[in-house]
Amino acid sequence: MSGLYGVDDFDANGNFHSINRINWDDPSLYTMQLTRDEIEALTHDIPATNIQTDIPTLPELPPARTPSPQPFGTSSHDDGSWSPTEREVPDTSGEMPKSLREANMSSWAARNPTRAIIRPRTPPPRLTDAQKASRKIKRDQKIERTKRLHDAVAGYLDAQKTQIEALALAHHVTPKQINDIISNHTHYRTSRKSQLIHALIHAKAKEMNADRPTGSRYSMAELREMVITDPETKDLTREQKEAYIAALEEHRERKGVSVWANNQAAARDVVATTDRIVKELDDLRVRTGVYGTLFVVRGHINDTIQSTMHGTDNSEDFWEDVYEHPMADFLRQYEQWACTQDQNLNERDSLEAVRKQVRKMILRGLVSVTGKKDIMMNYSNYETAIVETYGVRLVGWPQGVNFTSPSNIGTVVKAHTAELDARRSAGEVVRTLRKKRSDAGVARKRKVPPTTNKENARSSKRTKVTSTQLRDAPKSAEFVESSNEDE
Repeated sequence: MSGLYGVDDFDANGNFHSINRINWDDPSLYTMQLTRDEIEALTHDIPATNIQTDIPTLPELPPARTPSPQPFGTSSHDDGSWSPTEREVPDTSGEMPKSLREANMSSWAARNPTRAIIRPRTPPPRLTDAQKASRKIKRDQKIERTKRLHDAVAGYLDAQKTQIEALALAHHVTPKQINDIISNHTHYRTSRKSQLIHALIHAKAKEMNADRPTGSRYSMAELREMVITDPETKDLTREQKEAYIAALEEHRERKGVSVWANNQAAARDVVATTDRIVKELDDLRVRTGVYGTLFVVRGHINDTIQSTMHGTDNSEDFWEDVYEHPMADFLRQYEQWACTQDQNLNERDSLEAVRKQVRKMILRGLVSVTGKKDIMMNYSNYETAIVETYGVRLVGWPQGVNFTSPSNIGTVVKAHTAELDARRSAGEVVRTLRKKRSDAGVARKRKVPPTTNKENARSSKRTKVTSTQLRDAPKSAEFVESSNEDE
């Protein structure tokens, strides 16, 4: 980020000014500058392979050093060679429609118009001098209470240590064994279910803070007190409790899959989430000794997200030792590739994208098993060109789906319908039949509704009217005179 600062940011001795003078709301702090060729390539739809940069081309991944899940099982022989052309596996991934390209692309929310938006919180108004003084008094009082609490806890721990040592001498064990018994708990926690009190607080917040301006809304403690003292929350039925909990869970789920409304809010979320992930990776490395590498790049040229990389211990040496390139080169090329994709959420999860991923997984497994980098999958002559020639077979193909290129497979509904048709043609009953009546096959008399008098009584059987009787019946007049005209 050294390229983002000017001469005014340093004093006469070349030292950087105080960090408090940095404007953290400046979007340029979260932007990685691209070269002129990169910007021209991204704005004129030039393929990523034609971008001329000063970064040398990375070597191909050595298969022996990068194992991947292998969906193939080897047979007793793998002699012979066969490599059809790439045209037999067509690429169905289309380009983005022109109307979407010409739309607003300034933010992640604008590129995903069908997704719910997380509205950023409006900053509260500036505090007055009286409010600042009042808050300082409260802060000092809180610091004093915290200090007294820490002193009391320290005294309790000293007394506990003395008692533990006495127990250890009395029972002929070490103090560590007693401490393990006292502090025996796990750090792994599953996600808790939504509690009724939280659901009621959420409903109360929507009711009380909906029309209140920012800075004057009720706090969480005040809302909790309102819920506790509200008599209507005492006698809730089971259905009402379930409705409140369901509303809270729906709100949490919608908030988790929504998109931020602007780039600044998205950049802050990325920074906060990345910091948590980095801390979890470092803690996991201490607990288990694993190695981990993290790459986070922006997905569009208009995003203000700062690309980040992190490696535990000496993970960065792996990229230089194996590929002879620093880790920063991979981060830069990863960002270039992500920006050239130019896809929103719907396009990333499209059927074409899934087909492409499946084709690549099958091909990678075939290359890893046979050890031939130039091999291609042949779906038409699979038994002879693949199984017989190389002695391998693809395992785990779903039943009921015809063995063909993923590019020719439709939706799951079509595949399931084809499976049901095949089962029906084989004589199998694919639908559960209704239970038969106990008197099935027995003639039953039709019940006649009871009548009150003979005038309203109707026969249980209707007389059949023939077409001849219908023709002989008198026809109605074409025009009917109104009674008002007679008068």
